[in-house]
Amino acid sequence: MKTVATLSDSVENSIYDPSRSVATIRDMRLDPVVMVSRFYDADGNYEEMDVAEIIDGVFDECDVSAYTIGYLTNDSILSYMAGKLMEKDHAPVVARPSLISESGDILVDENVYHAFVNYMMSNVKIVIVNSFEAELLSGFECSNDKDYMRSAKKIHNTYGCHVIVTPSEGTYGKLVACVGDKTIWFDMPSSPEGFDPNKYEFATAIACGLAYGFSSMDSIEFAMGLCSGTKTADDILGKEEIKPSEAEPEPAVEDKTAEAAPVPRNEKPAESVSFVSPGKALRDIARNIESEFGTADKTPAVTSVIDEHLNKPRGEVMDITSRKSVNDTVTELQALKDRLEKLKESAK
Repeated sequence: MKTVATLSDSVENSIYDPSRSVATIRDMRLDPVVMVSRFYDADGNYEEMDVAEIIDGVFDECDVSAYTIGYLTNDSILSYMAGKLMEKDHAPVVARPSLISESGDILVDENVYHAFVNYMMSNVKIVIVNSFEAELLSGFECSNDKDYMRSAKKIHNTYGCHVIVTPSEGTYGKLVACVGDKTIWFDMPSSPEGFDPNKYEFATAIACGLAYGFSSMDSIEFAMGLCSGTKTADDILGKEEIKPSEAEPEPAVEDKTAEAAPVPRNEKPAESVSFVSPGKALRDIARNIESEFGTADKTPAVTSVIDEHLNKPRGEVMDITSRKSVNDTVTELQALKDRLEKLKESAK
């Protein structure tokens, strides 16, 4: 079975929940490997995971067919993952960095921004951004749909990746996809009654299409259908018939003596989930993750990222001047700050 690996933080009661990626990968008949750097609770406090060892294990032991990079607040993890990707040829990467929320809140500090732009973007096949992030990465303001098309093309030309700008008022509710020299507008399909639009994760669904060898454009269309509930895996892949003799064997009994990576105290692990060192079989990592994590020994978080779409309070805007990248000039930092603050003001 093909494997799709995803790296992200996990935020309680929000769209930044790895269980959505797991559900997406499994329903697409693929094998999930989930690497979580930080577990955030609803108050913005987090537990840190030593995920570098797991990243090493994934690259050493897993034959990954596609990667997704999600919301991350630790710049060193972004840089480390980028370094692993640059060591040799790798499977396609789909990134949805969530630098700025849909409502204009800044969700990361500037070190994370620079790590993503300077190191990760050169390894990305498809990047997914919202309207604010499109303006940030392209370097100019957008006032109409043609501007967003230009911004997608500018990002594509600058970083050499395909670009998706998610629907917003500025795009008239349409999704913009810039794939090579083609830029296409997609009307978003309406979900059938009773379908949960947060069931699947869009970037992960695209990565699943790429894992099967579909083109970027076909993968985007399939992901739109899956995430809107207008298509199922059967519609995309065809019905799967497994004869009794071809069924997957029962998994081997887990070696309880194997060394496990640290798990936060008071955390209730989901069944069949293990965050482990590379000494254990990595196929067992995060196959069925739940979104409830322990709350002991909290460390103050760098930002609050509670998702406004789930009727939670909006996250506080990050103070972009709180940290400084040693490799950036004063002029560059000031330009970044001014641009982010201008985007934030326009969202009010």
